[in-house]
Amino acid sequence: MIKILLSSFLASSLLSAITIDELVSKSIEKNIDLRGLEKSIQVANEQIKVSKNWKNPMLALKTNEIMLDKPLSNQKMYGVELSQVIPVGSKLDIEESIAKKDKNIQIFSLEDKKLELEAKIYEYSYTILILEKRYEILEYYQKNLDKLESLYNSLYKYQKASLNEILNTQISKLDLQIELENLKTSIDNAYLNLEQISYEKIENINEKLSLKPISKEFIESDLLTHPKVKVLEENSLKYKQIAKLEEANKFSEVTLSVEYMQNKEQDFANISVAIPLPIYKTENLNKVKANLNSNETNDRLQSLLHNLRLQNKIYLNSLNQSAKNYELIQKEIIPLKVKIQKNLENYNSFDLIKPQDNITNLNELLNYEIKALEEALKYYEAYSQIIYFSNKGIK
Repeated sequence: MIKILLSSFLASSLLSAITIDELVSKSIEKNIDLRGLEKSIQVANEQIKVSKNWKNPMLALKTNEIMLDKPLSNQKMYGVELSQVIPVGSKLDIEESIAKKDKNIQIFSLEDKKLELEAKIYEYSYTILILEKRYEILEYYQKNLDKLESLYNSLYKYQKASLNEILNTQISKLDLQIELENLKTSIDNAYLNLEQISYEKIENINEKLSLKPISKEFIESDLLTHPKVKVLEENSLKYKQIAKLEEANKFSEVTLSVEYMQNKEQDFANISVAIPLPIYKTENLNKVKANLNSNETNDRLQSLLHNLRLQNKIYLNSLNQSAKNYELIQKEIIPLKVKIQKNLENYNSFDLIKPQDNITNLNELLNYEIKALEEALKYYEAYSQIIYFSNKGIK
């Protein structure tokens, strides 16, 4: 009966569990901030559609009926004027290109936010897994303290243990209870933090701890396609287009006006054509500014690539060192402590080994398990950062 209950419990746990990649996918669908950026892309699409449209025509109603000195008698006139700005040259094509660059910037900004969200979900998820594992170890440690207290009480009757040893064990149990309660709060808060950014209520994470070294080539292969890099590239190209637009603005449009007037004696029409005169050379100044902005953005791009490479190397060094430490503890130190534990358990004589040494060594073994988890936590903290800085999101 117990086996059946355990099997049904494990089955229900697995059904409610979610992998980290599944959580990332669901979070990207539900995140409100990402939806806002998606709407910005829709706005950018509309801007592209209207970027090549002409300006609206102007309709003017005219009269000279207002008298300032003498009556105008038969010279009173009424009329209408219709004027239209007609673009010439490549101005509209350049404006369309700028609008497309704005859309691309929004797209890459969205990808950057997705990557940032994924890295944060990985960090919170693995923190939860490690804290839960630590909690299990401390619970086992708590049972050992109960055994140790019971053992001291038994030995105390035969004057083989002191009262202070019993009291110190009780103090250790109380300290451990505080640590367990604090750890439980940390786990609950980590789940709430994960729910806050993912918009998903998570009960269980179905993922295993697997610490593997990462090569330098892995973290540098996708740097040039990092969303932040692409944003700066698009901004640089946009500023170059703005410089072209300022140059095109010198003779970019012609204003055609058709006027119809009438008085008591006759009707007549006027046609006028107006072109801009770049006398004050403001376009030249704006062109220089745009080119300078493009150069400055290129400098920022090189600085970003420099920082991404170095930041990745820093996290990579930390990650690989933690993986190495974890493996050393798990494959070398812990097996030795297990061997010592078996030796202690094989002795029955109080003259050779004190019974409490058995419990003490077992607690030391659990402490090394906790040290291994601390290295795992460092590993996954670095791993989550590498996800973002190396542009290694889920595909």
